[in-house]
Amino acid sequence: MSTYSYRAVDAEGKLVNGEMDAATEVELTTKLAKMGYMPVNVSVKAKSAFVSPARASAGGLFGQSKKVKTESLVIFSRQFATIIKAAVPILEGLSALAEQCEDPALKEALHQVVRDVEGGASLSQAMSKHPGVFSDLYVNTVIAGESAGVLEKVLLRLAHMLEEDLETQTNIKAALRYPIMVVISLVIAVGVLSVFVIPQFAQIYKAAKVELPLPTQVMIFISDALRYYWYILFPLLAGLFVFVKWYVNTSSGRFLWDGLKFKIYIYGKVYTKITMLRFASMLSVLYQAGLPVLNTIDIVGMTLGNVVLAKEIEAIKRDVADGKGISGAVLNSKFFPRLVGYMISVGEKSGALPLMLDSLCEYFTLEVKNAIKNLTTMIEPVMTAVLGLVVIGMALAIFLPLWNMIRVIKGS
Repeated sequence: MSTYSYRAVDAEGKLVNGEMDAATEVELTTKLAKMGYMPVNVSVKAKSAFVSPARASAGGLFGQSKKVKTESLVIFSRQFATIIKAAVPILEGLSALAEQCEDPALKEALHQVVRDVEGGASLSQAMSKHPGVFSDLYVNTVIAGESAGVLEKVLLRLAHMLEEDLETQTNIKAALRYPIMVVISLVIAVGVLSVFVIPQFAQIYKAAKVELPLPTQVMIFISDALRYYWYILFPLLAGLFVFVKWYVNTSSGRFLWDGLKFKIYIYGKVYTKITMLRFASMLSVLYQAGLPVLNTIDIVGMTLGNVVLAKEIEAIKRDVADGKGISGAVLNSKFFPRLVGYMISVGEKSGALPLMLDSLCEYFTLEVKNAIKNLTTMIEPVMTAVLGLVVIGMALAIFLPLWNMIRVIKGS
């Protein structure tokens, strides 16, 4: 919870200054709109260190909470949107959905949401107490739907996005199954040869006093490390893994990792398209919801899940606040494809930005599907090359000294 200073215009056109507590700028804007104020400027005055008991308990001892299956959340979102469209009271609809829900985590969260809403909380406030069930994306989008009166449309778009995310994750896992199996097989093969085969040849070469080539020396070094220093090597590797995982969760590490995601071979192109799809989709649904543009841009930045892009979104927000269009900052960014900036520019100039954003969504949806479909095809040559190099390296390590021994024997 933060304290915000705001400047707004009331129904009579008079400027009003004040302060108000809210979890986000979007929530503050919603409160001001309900009071009949149109916000002009909003800034954070102070952040409270207080954490509500509900959110603290939801986070658990290590910041974790019960997770809900994506499929269950998709079904709930579509059913809830249908209930709202049918003009069924929200409490009545939520109670019915909670009773018939089969996912334990979602069922428990919905019952608590019903109780909180009955106690006077808004739907978004009640959902925000369950971060393991309703993500920031979900809660912030519900806030946008509440403030603009288009909750049904927002929920349907959320359900569609969740379905696409689930399909994308499933397809990526399927595409990476073969490469992962190859890597595991290589590791096992190298380990077995290093521990059981290489030592036998090493004794023969040592007895024959044969000069060992570099590949053989490397394999013997790996063999000795695995046989005699495993109690140091394995904890060292585990410690390195823990350190990298910790560093990625720091601000500098997260920024570095999020930037590298765009540059990783093969994966970088797929990740860029997935991120652009989310950007265009969220910008479209929130823009059409009628939220103020600056608040819309704030929410889009929070929902991308990439701190590097979030920084780029801040640049877009500054341009918009200065009276410039969204497209200018997008075109100047090295992370956004030029097509995105051009399409937004056309939409801004023609007054058909929602139409251009929807076209971008359709384009990137097809691009993501095609990229994932071709992922295995693109990875196979790389894995074949790696497999060939490892096999050739191990063969040379074993047989080069044998050929030297044969030459020595023939020469003698």
